[in-house]
Amino acid sequence: MIQSFWLSLLLAVLCFAKDGVEFDYELDMYYSNVSAFVNLDKDKNITDGTNWSEKEIYTHLLKNSFHPNIFLTELAFHPMSWGGVWYRKHYPQRYTKASIDNFNIVKALTAGWEEPYSISFFVGRMLVFKQKHAHHIGNNRAYMGLLLSIGDQTIKDNKAYDDTWLNVEYKLKGTRELERKDLDWSFRIGYRYHNNKNFANTLYVGARRSSIDFYKSIWSILYNSAFSTLLEVDDKRFSLTKAEMVLEKKWPLRSWGQNIALGLGVGYLYYGKHRYSDALQNEGYNAHQLIFQPNLKW
Repeated sequence: MIQSFWLSLLLAVLCFAKDGVEFDYELDMYYSNVSAFVNLDKDKNITDGTNWSEKEIYTHLLKNSFHPNIFLTELAFHPMSWGGVWYRKHYPQRYTKASIDNFNIVKALTAGWEEPYSISFFVGRMLVFKQKHAHHIGNNRAYMGLLLSIGDQTIKDNKAYDDTWLNVEYKLKGTRELERKDLDWSFRIGYRYHNNKNFANTLYVGARRSSIDFYKSIWSILYNSAFSTLLEVDDKRFSLTKAEMVLEKKWPLRSWGQNIALGLGVGYLYYGKHRYSDALQNEGYNAHQLIFQPNLKW
């Protein structure tokens, strides 16, 4: 698991935070997490951006990201990527039979997520989106600032390798969950270091945006869809090591008094020849990979 030093640091932050800690969680097939927020403002006055436009939100965070008001720690778990590793390890013959030529359905379902878990530390600017008659903010927040993420395993072809890795990135992220619609966005630029030299250290830039409107047609592409993209180059040759694009269709449903959305993402993933070296390069890899991501949001 993640090294004890970082867990000890996390516990120290939570135990000695003077103004208390607010906890939240998110459940997702590909990215689930538990978060703890420590307010750095003495007056505890987090800006409310409920009535702001998307442009006003971005502008405020850009102008104030170097004046942090929040410290965030997060423990993240990636169920599908972990499941792919578990399935290949315990059912190797079935995993092999899941392949047709160079296409493997398990890899297609788990591609793009290269670690089973991680721990993150964020410091930056945050604003919230308060809902009427709701005392719990939940995921209705937007952030911009510096994010540090670490882990001790990296996944290649549904096999986990020992690798203490470190991500340093500057990130703009937000979620607005309203009665009528949900909006998620994420823009980031960063650097990833690998202790295992079989993996290339990389520079990357990525973006994601997702929109769900529960009062529009379930077949609407404009209001019920998502996209994500990532470009990555190695830090020595600046050659392309990874390119990813995923387009996702959302089908919003209102059932049992709750908003539920089914999703299906289809995409393409390219791996460059300099992404791996030595033993992993000799082991071989697929330069081209189909991505197939069913999902459920509730």
